[in-house]
Amino acid sequence: MRSLRSRIIVGSALVALIPLALATLVLSGKLESMVRAQSEERLSASLDALQGRLRADGDRIARQVRILGNDPTLKRLYLVRQGGGRDLAEHAAERRVLLGLDFLAVHGPDGVQVAGDFSTDVGSRGISISRGAPIVYEGRPVGSVVGGLAVDSTLLAAWKRAGGVDLTLRDGDGAVLASTVEAAAESMADSALVTSGVARVRVGRSSFLAKSAPLGAEGPRAARITAMVSTSAMDGAIAALRVTAVVTGAAGLVLAVLLGTLGSSQISGPVERLSAFSRRMAQGEWDEPLRMESVRELESLVDALERMRQDLTTYRERLVTSERQAAWSQMARAVAHEVKNPLTPIAVSVADLKRSYDAKREDFPEILDQSVRTISEEIHALERLLREFSDFARLPEPRLAPVKVADLWGDLRTLYGRETEAGRLRFDPAGSDLVFSADPDQVRQALVNLLRNGFEAGGGATVSVSAARANGLVTLSVSDTGPGLAAEQRARLFTPGFTTKPAGSGLGLTVVQRIVHDHRGTIDVESVPGLGTTFHLSFPTEPEAPPCPPS
Repeated sequence: MRSLRSRIIVGSALVALIPLALATLVLSGKLESMVRAQSEERLSASLDALQGRLRADGDRIARQVRILGNDPTLKRLYLVRQGGGRDLAEHAAERRVLLGLDFLAVHGPDGVQVAGDFSTDVGSRGISISRGAPIVYEGRPVGSVVGGLAVDSTLLAAWKRAGGVDLTLRDGDGAVLASTVEAAAESMADSALVTSGVARVRVGRSSFLAKSAPLGAEGPRAARITAMVSTSAMDGAIAALRVTAVVTGAAGLVLAVLLGTLGSSQISGPVERLSAFSRRMAQGEWDEPLRMESVRELESLVDALERMRQDLTTYRERLVTSERQAAWSQMARAVAHEVKNPLTPIAVSVADLKRSYDAKREDFPEILDQSVRTISEEIHALERLLREFSDFARLPEPRLAPVKVADLWGDLRTLYGRETEAGRLRFDPAGSDLVFSADPDQVRQALVNLLRNGFEAGGGATVSVSAARANGLVTLSVSDTGPGLAAEQRARLFTPGFTTKPAGSGLGLTVVQRIVHDHRGTIDVESVPGLGTTFHLSFPTEPEAPPCPPS
């Protein structure tokens, strides 16, 4: 992720999501902790109330059985027990109903039950609230009365209505004996036994916070009753909170991405424009000023770049002026030097004529002819020199038109027909169908200058021309088999006035270089001493021209 735009968008998304996720986690934890504390308080209060109810029921049952132990009717029926004690059993059953007990039994002095209803299964297993009292006759105990309440589902349901919490009764082995929770027996059996504190338990698909307490006296095998509060409300609230957080997070993410995209465009867009402007400056395109409105920091950078552009423009103008002055100075020296060379033999010839005439030499006619030929040749050299300077100074702007390479080759064959017939000028047919945009007269003049240099390289050098197209450029190559160039000569090759020929003006290659540069092209030179020299003139093909058939 190296893009500034991507980093800004991801950063905006994280800024939106991370606080929301942390807030959701904190709120969920706070909510669960608060509900857990309230539930623990409620469960403790319910278990305390249940213990109080157990004690109150035990006291009430103790009072009731004491009264029954002193009941005269019960004593009489117990002592008489006519008819197998049926009257005693009916009386005990009647009293059990009247006193609201689950079981009531009359035991003999040996502890054997002689009457009463003690058939309740739970009561028979001892999970009950039972109290006993002696039956006293003539000051001594002759039996006992035992009554109580069975701790079963009915009693647990009554306690639930009073306390508002679900209850589960387990025996000393942890087996479930009764419960107010409507669930399958397997689910109840699989629910964890809570031994201390408040714990979360699952019964079937429901979840509860539960707390246990011994039913009666504390002991390792004491029956325990567990109070449970459903966590469905809390779980629903947390789930709703998380769903709300997810929906809010998604909306926040979309908004953050939109804002991040908008914000990044405000930053990355100007940065990309600054980068493009820097590339144009590196390529020397300094004419277009930089104008941009953005954040203050980027505007400071824009001002700095604009000042640098103006400074570079000023330096370039000064450099161009300096180079132009240097070129004119060099040109003036070259002209003076080249004009001076023909004047010397002319002056010598005129002086020789004057001396020969004064001496009235007999061979004066021959001397006159020789002097006239010398002066004529030097004057012709001066005319050619002045014409080359004039051409260089008057070189106009190129008039672009589609140029066919085949037409160029045809013109060169016409101009150098004798060299072509002699095999000193050769044309490569490959690439003759190429077309590019250029001034045909100027390109022809550049080729003529290169051909003339090749023919004048010495040693009967042959010259080859070819054309090729690559990377949107058409390259015209002129190769000769002359002596080649040394490194020092190549370094000064395009300097005005520099020449390797005795009668050269040093302007031919300068004209070629100027023509190529005026066409926004390039010129390259390959030369190896003893093996010849090749000039490559590359011209852009734009505007595109349709290809011409091979000629």
